Amino acid sequence: MAKMDTKTNTGEISVEEKLRALYNLQKVMTEIDKIRTLRGELPLEVQDLEDEVEGLETRIHNLNAEIKNLNNAIQEKRTALRKPIF
Repeated sequence: MAKMDTKTNTGEISVEEKLRALYNLQKVMTEIDKIRTLRGELPLEVQDLEDEVEGLETRIHNLNAEIKNLNNAIQEKRTALRKPIF
């Protein structure tokens, strides 16, 4: 099949080329919309991660306090066992 010119004799772009260009433009605009949506959601994602980190830090603090209390209890039991029973 012979290759068809994309321009007619008057120098205008063919309907097929206009449709292809429009399709490509729509694809690009769709990708831009996806990026904008993602960019809009990014602050929420960051806030969720910050909240999660804060929760984990609180959990670590509570676990460290519990460890300290358990170590104190162990030390008290050891001291009680070392005292003579007279």
